[in-house]
Amino acid sequence: MRILHCSDPHFDLSLRTIPLRKWFGKRAVGALNLLGGRGRYFDDADRKIQELARFREEHNVDLVLCTGDYTALGLQAEIEEAAELIAPLAQPPERFITLPGNHDIYAKDVIHSDAFMEFFGRYMHSDWPQYSVDGIWPFVRLFGDYLAVIGVNSAKPNPLPWRSDGHIPPEQLDALARILDDPRLEDRWILVMTHYAARLADGKPDTPHHGLRNADDFLRVCRRIRKGAILNGHVHRCYFTDLRPEGLSIDLYCAGSVSMEGRECFWLFDIEGDRMEARRGYYEEGEYRVTAPCRLLLADGESESPIPIQENACRLP
Repeated sequence: MRILHCSDPHFDLSLRTIPLRKWFGKRAVGALNLLGGRGRYFDDADRKIQELARFREEHNVDLVLCTGDYTALGLQAEIEEAAELIAPLAQPPERFITLPGNHDIYAKDVIHSDAFMEFFGRYMHSDWPQYSVDGIWPFVRLFGDYLAVIGVNSAKPNPLPWRSDGHIPPEQLDALARILDDPRLEDRWILVMTHYAARLADGKPDTPHHGLRNADDFLRVCRRIRKGAILNGHVHRCYFTDLRPEGLSIDLYCAGSVSMEGRECFWLFDIEGDRMEARRGYYEEGEYRVTAPCRLLLADGESESPIPIQENACRLP
Protein backbone atom coordinates (compact mmCIF):
# COMPACT_ATOMS: atom_id res chain seq x y z
CA MET A 1 0.00 0.00 0.00
CA ARG A 2 1.33 3.45 -0.92
CA ILE A 3 0.59 6.31 1.51
CA LEU A 4 1.28 10.01 1.04
CA HIS A 5 1.59 12.12 4.19
CA CYS A 6 1.42 15.89 3.71
CA SER A 7 0.67 18.86 5.94
CA ASP A 8 0.30 22.63 6.34
CA PRO A 9 -0.84 23.86 2.91
CA HIS A 10 -1.96 27.20 4.47
CA PHE A 11 -4.20 28.30 1.63
CA ASP A 12 -4.26 32.07 1.35
CA LEU A 13 -7.51 34.04 1.52
CA SER A 14 -7.31 37.76 0.86
CA LEU A 15 -7.27 39.78 4.08
CA ARG A 16 -9.86 42.07 2.49
CA THR A 17 -12.44 39.34 3.05
CA ILE A 18 -12.02 39.43 6.84
CA PRO A 19 -15.03 41.08 8.51
CA LEU A 20 -14.11 44.06 10.70
CA ARG A 21 -15.49 42.32 13.80
CA LYS A 22 -12.76 39.66 13.35
CA TRP A 23 -9.90 42.18 13.40
CA PHE A 24 -9.24 41.82 17.12
CA GLY A 25 -7.09 39.72 19.43
CA LYS A 26 -5.10 36.85 18.04
CA ARG A 27 -6.39 37.28 14.48
CA ALA A 28 -5.17 40.87 14.35
CA VAL A 29 -1.64 39.70 15.20
CA GLY A 30 -1.89 36.88 12.66
CA ALA A 31 -3.09 39.26 9.96
CA LEU A 32 -0.19 41.62 10.65
CA ASN A 33 2.22 38.70 10.27
CA LEU A 34 0.68 37.91 6.89
CA LEU A 35 0.91 41.54 5.80
CA GLY A 36 4.53 41.56 7.00
CA GLY A 37 5.48 38.93 4.43
CA ARG A 38 4.68 35.52 5.91
CA GLY A 39 1.72 35.06 3.57
CA ARG A 40 3.78 35.35 0.38
CA TYR A 41 5.46 32.01 1.10
CA PHE A 42 2.11 30.31 0.46
CA ASP A 43 0.89 32.30 -2.56
CA ASP A 44 0.88 29.25 -4.86
CA ALA A 45 -0.59 26.75 -2.41
CA ASP A 46 -3.70 26.06 -4.53
CA ARG A 47 -1.65 25.38 -7.67
CA LYS A 48 0.77 23.15 -5.76
CA ILE A 49 -2.07 21.06 -4.36
CA GLN A 50 -3.33 20.52 -7.90
CA GLU A 51 0.17 19.38 -8.84
CA LEU A 52 0.27 17.07 -5.82
CA ALA A 53 -3.04 15.56 -6.94
CA ARG A 54 -1.41 14.84 -10.30
CA PHE A 55 1.55 13.25 -8.51
CA ARG A 56 -0.87 11.07 -6.53
CA GLU A 57 -2.44 9.78 -9.73
CA GLU A 58 0.85 9.20 -11.55
CA HIS A 59 2.44 7.38 -8.61
CA ASN A 60 -0.59 5.23 -7.74
CA VAL A 61 -0.98 6.55 -4.21
CA ASP A 62 -3.60 4.51 -2.32
CA LEU A 63 -4.14 6.77 0.69
CA VAL A 64 -3.48 10.44 1.51
CA LEU A 65 -3.03 11.66 5.09
CA CYS A 66 -2.94 15.39 5.87
CA THR A 67 -2.09 16.60 9.38
CA GLY A 68 -3.82 19.96 9.19
CA ASP A 69 -3.26 23.72 8.93
CA TYR A 70 -5.25 24.41 5.79
CA THR A 71 -5.82 28.07 6.72
CA ALA A 72 -4.02 31.09 8.09
CA LEU A 73 -6.55 32.63 10.47
CA GLY A 74 -9.19 29.93 10.89
CA LEU A 75 -12.02 31.95 9.37
CA GLN A 76 -15.07 30.03 8.20
CA ALA A 77 -14.61 31.48 4.71
CA GLU A 78 -11.02 30.18 4.69
CA ILE A 79 -12.09 26.73 5.85
CA GLU A 80 -14.83 26.55 3.22
CA GLU A 81 -12.45 27.60 0.45
CA ALA A 82 -9.74 25.22 1.70
CA ALA A 83 -12.20 22.32 1.48
CA GLU A 84 -12.82 23.21 -2.17
CA LEU A 85 -9.12 23.56 -2.96
CA ILE A 86 -8.15 20.28 -1.32
CA ALA A 87 -10.90 18.35 -3.13
CA PRO A 88 -8.71 17.26 -6.10
CA LEU A 89 -6.30 15.61 -3.66
CA ALA A 90 -9.09 14.14 -1.52
CA GLN A 91 -10.55 11.81 -4.13
CA PRO A 92 -12.00 9.39 -3.40
CA PRO A 93 -12.98 10.76 0.04
CA GLU A 94 -12.67 7.38 1.73
CA ARG A 95 -8.97 7.41 0.80
CA PHE A 96 -8.25 10.80 2.37
CA ILE A 97 -7.85 11.29 6.13
CA THR A 98 -7.20 14.56 7.91
CA LEU A 99 -7.40 16.48 11.19
CA PRO A 100 -7.21 20.18 12.11
CA GLY A 101 -4.10 22.20 12.77
CA ASN A 102 -3.86 25.09 15.21
CA HIS A 103 -4.51 27.62 12.42
CA ASP A 104 -7.74 25.83 11.53
CA ILE A 105 -9.10 26.41 15.02
CA TYR A 106 -7.25 29.68 15.52
CA ALA A 107 -9.93 31.24 17.72
CA LYS A 108 -12.80 30.02 19.85
CA ASP A 109 -15.47 31.15 17.38
CA VAL A 110 -14.46 28.32 15.02
CA ILE A 111 -14.95 25.82 17.83
CA HIS A 112 -18.40 27.20 18.59
CA SER A 113 -19.45 27.19 14.93
CA ASP A 114 -17.93 23.74 14.31
CA ALA A 115 -16.80 25.04 10.91
CA PHE A 116 -13.91 22.61 10.46
CA MET A 117 -16.15 19.63 11.14
CA GLU A 118 -18.77 21.01 8.76
CA PHE A 119 -16.41 21.14 5.79
CA PHE A 120 -13.85 18.42 6.63
CA GLY A 121 -15.88 16.00 8.75
CA ARG A 122 -16.35 13.63 5.82
CA TYR A 123 -12.62 12.83 6.08
CA MET A 124 -12.60 12.18 9.84
CA HIS A 125 -15.07 9.41 10.56
CA SER A 126 -14.17 6.32 12.61
CA ASP A 127 -14.49 2.61 11.95
CA TRP A 128 -14.45 2.08 15.74
CA PRO A 129 -16.69 4.87 17.09
CA GLN A 130 -17.00 3.05 20.42
CA TYR A 131 -13.56 4.45 21.30
CA SER A 132 -14.43 8.09 20.55
CA VAL A 133 -14.60 10.05 23.81
CA ASP A 134 -14.06 13.67 22.79
CA GLY A 135 -16.42 14.29 19.90
CA ILE A 136 -15.00 12.13 17.11
CA TRP A 137 -11.63 11.75 18.82
CA PRO A 138 -9.72 9.53 18.65
CA PHE A 139 -10.83 8.07 15.32
CA VAL A 140 -9.68 4.79 13.82
CA ARG A 141 -9.59 3.85 10.14
CA LEU A 142 -8.86 0.29 9.06
CA PHE A 143 -7.51 -0.81 5.68
CA GLY A 144 -7.50 -4.49 4.82
CA ASP A 145 -6.04 -6.57 7.61
CA TYR A 146 -2.65 -4.86 7.63
CA LEU A 147 -3.05 -1.13 8.39
CA ALA A 148 -4.74 1.08 10.99
CA VAL A 149 -4.66 4.88 10.92
CA ILE A 150 -5.48 6.61 14.22
CA GLY A 151 -6.13 10.33 14.58
CA VAL A 152 -5.83 12.32 17.82
CA ASN A 153 -6.51 16.04 18.04
CA SER A 154 -3.73 18.14 19.55
CA ALA A 155 -4.84 21.52 18.14
CA LYS A 156 -6.58 24.14 20.24
CA PRO A 157 -7.15 27.91 20.21
CA ASN A 158 -4.35 29.99 21.72
CA PRO A 159 -5.71 33.44 22.64
CA LEU A 160 -2.28 34.80 23.66
CA PRO A 161 -0.42 36.05 20.55
CA TRP A 162 2.95 34.57 21.56
CA ARG A 163 1.59 31.04 22.06
CA SER A 164 0.96 28.39 19.42
CA ASP A 165 1.30 25.24 21.52
CA GLY A 166 -0.87 22.14 21.44
CA HIS A 167 -2.26 19.61 23.88
CA ILE A 168 -3.93 16.20 23.57
CA PRO A 169 -6.74 15.97 26.16
CA PRO A 170 -6.17 13.19 28.74
CA GLU A 171 -9.42 11.45 27.79
CA GLN A 172 -8.12 11.11 24.24
CA LEU A 173 -4.85 9.62 25.48
CA ASP A 174 -6.74 7.13 27.66
CA ALA A 175 -8.88 6.12 24.68
CA LEU A 176 -5.78 5.86 22.48
CA ALA A 177 -4.25 3.46 25.01
CA ARG A 178 -7.39 1.30 24.89
CA ILE A 179 -7.32 1.29 21.10
CA LEU A 180 -3.68 0.23 21.00
CA ASP A 181 -4.42 -2.56 23.50
CA ASP A 182 -7.20 -3.92 21.27
CA PRO A 183 -6.03 -7.37 20.10
CA ARG A 184 -7.48 -6.71 16.64
CA LEU A 185 -4.56 -4.36 15.99
CA GLU A 186 -1.90 -6.86 16.94
CA ASP A 187 -0.64 -7.67 13.42
CA ARG A 188 -1.32 -4.32 11.77
CA TRP A 189 0.96 -1.46 10.87
CA ILE A 190 -0.23 1.52 12.92
CA LEU A 191 0.10 5.15 11.85
CA VAL A 192 -0.86 7.72 14.49
CA MET A 193 -1.69 11.18 13.14
CA THR A 194 -1.58 14.41 15.12
CA HIS A 195 -0.79 17.99 14.19
CA TYR A 196 1.92 18.85 16.71
CA ALA A 197 5.40 17.36 16.80
CA ALA A 198 6.14 15.19 19.82
CA ARG A 199 9.85 15.48 18.98
CA LEU A 200 11.99 17.56 16.63
CA ALA A 201 14.60 16.17 14.24
CA ASP A 202 17.26 16.16 16.98
CA GLY A 203 15.01 14.04 19.20
CA LYS A 204 14.30 16.94 21.58
CA PRO A 205 10.89 18.40 22.43
CA ASP A 206 9.74 21.58 20.73
CA THR A 207 9.62 24.80 22.79
CA PRO A 208 6.80 25.11 25.37
CA HIS A 209 5.06 27.93 23.46
CA HIS A 210 5.20 26.12 20.08
CA GLY A 211 5.19 22.41 20.81
CA LEU A 212 3.01 19.64 22.16
CA ARG A 213 2.80 20.30 25.88
CA ASN A 214 2.06 16.72 26.92
CA ALA A 215 4.33 15.09 24.35
CA ASP A 216 5.89 12.75 26.92
CA ASP A 217 2.47 11.41 27.96
CA PHE A 218 1.57 10.86 24.30
CA LEU A 219 4.80 9.01 23.58
CA ARG A 220 4.37 6.79 26.64
CA VAL A 221 1.02 5.65 25.26
CA CYS A 222 2.61 5.05 21.85
CA ARG A 223 5.13 2.62 23.39
CA ARG A 224 2.44 0.01 22.77
CA ILE A 225 3.04 0.24 19.00
CA ARG A 226 5.39 -2.43 17.66
CA LYS A 227 5.39 -1.43 14.00
CA GLY A 228 4.32 1.86 12.52
CA ALA A 229 5.05 5.57 12.83
CA ILE A 230 3.87 8.84 14.36
CA LEU A 231 3.00 11.48 11.74
CA ASN A 232 2.73 15.22 12.32
CA GLY A 233 3.01 18.64 10.74
CA HIS A 234 3.17 22.12 12.37
CA VAL A 235 6.96 22.45 12.04
CA HIS A 236 7.60 23.72 8.51
CA ARG A 237 10.56 21.46 7.89
CA CYS A 238 10.48 17.90 6.63
CA TYR A 239 12.31 15.44 8.87
CA PHE A 240 12.18 12.11 10.61
CA THR A 241 13.76 11.22 13.91
CA ASP A 242 14.83 7.82 15.14
CA LEU A 243 16.24 9.41 18.33
CA ARG A 244 13.43 7.85 20.32
CA PRO A 245 12.58 8.23 23.98
CA GLU A 246 13.22 5.08 25.97
CA GLY A 247 10.66 2.38 25.27
CA LEU A 248 9.42 3.76 21.94
CA SER A 249 9.84 1.36 18.99
CA ILE A 250 8.76 3.60 16.11
CA ASP A 251 10.07 6.66 14.26
CA LEU A 252 8.46 10.09 14.13
CA TYR A 253 7.87 11.80 10.77
CA CYS A 254 7.13 15.49 10.22
CA ALA A 255 5.74 16.34 6.77
CA GLY A 256 6.67 20.01 7.07
CA SER A 257 4.65 22.15 4.66
CA VAL A 258 3.58 20.89 1.27
CA SER A 259 3.32 24.41 -0.13
CA MET A 260 5.75 26.77 1.64
CA GLU A 261 8.01 28.33 -0.98
CA GLY A 262 11.48 26.79 -0.85
CA ARG A 263 10.50 24.10 1.66
CA GLU A 264 7.77 22.14 -0.16
CA CYS A 265 7.85 18.55 1.05
CA PHE A 266 5.90 15.44 2.08
CA TRP A 267 6.50 11.78 2.93
CA LEU A 268 5.73 8.77 0.76
CA PHE A 269 5.46 5.38 2.48
CA ASP A 270 5.25 1.95 0.87
CA ILE A 271 3.97 -0.82 3.12
CA GLU A 272 4.35 -4.40 1.99
CA GLY A 273 4.28 -7.34 4.35
CA ASP A 274 6.72 -6.71 7.21
CA ARG A 275 8.44 -3.73 5.57
CA MET A 276 7.65 -0.03 5.43
CA GLU A 277 9.83 2.10 3.18
CA ALA A 278 9.95 5.90 3.44
CA ARG A 279 10.90 8.48 0.81
CA ARG A 280 10.85 12.25 1.04
CA GLY A 281 8.88 14.25 -1.48
CA TYR A 282 10.13 17.63 -2.70
CA TYR A 283 9.17 20.28 -5.26
CA GLU A 284 11.42 21.13 -8.18
CA GLU A 285 10.85 22.84 -11.53
CA GLY A 286 7.12 23.05 -11.00
CA GLU A 287 6.49 19.42 -10.03
CA TYR A 288 6.71 17.09 -7.07
CA ARG A 289 9.33 14.36 -7.00
CA VAL A 290 10.64 11.85 -4.47
CA THR A 291 14.08 10.85 -3.28
CA ALA A 292 15.43 7.34 -3.43
CA PRO A 293 14.39 5.19 -0.44
CA CYS A 294 15.99 6.61 2.66
CA ARG A 295 14.35 4.79 5.53
CA LEU A 296 13.32 1.17 5.93
CA LEU A 297 11.23 0.07 8.91
CA LEU A 298 10.78 -3.58 9.74
CA ALA A 299 8.01 -5.26 11.70
CA ASP A 300 10.39 -6.34 14.46
CA GLY A 301 11.06 -2.71 15.38
CA GLU A 302 14.39 -2.52 13.55
CA SER A 303 15.04 0.24 11.05
CA GLU A 304 17.81 1.18 8.72
CA SER A 305 18.77 3.67 6.04
CA PRO A 306 19.42 1.70 2.84
CA ILE A 307 21.25 4.62 1.17
CA PRO A 308 23.03 6.64 3.88
CA ILE A 309 23.50 9.79 1.78
CA GLN A 310 19.76 9.92 1.21
CA GLU A 311 19.06 9.95 4.92
CA ASN A 312 20.34 13.51 5.06
CA ALA A 313 18.20 14.38 2.05
CA CYS A 314 15.20 13.13 3.99
CA ARG A 315 15.98 15.17 7.06
CA LEU A 316 16.46 18.52 5.35
CA PRO A 317 14.12 20.73 3.29
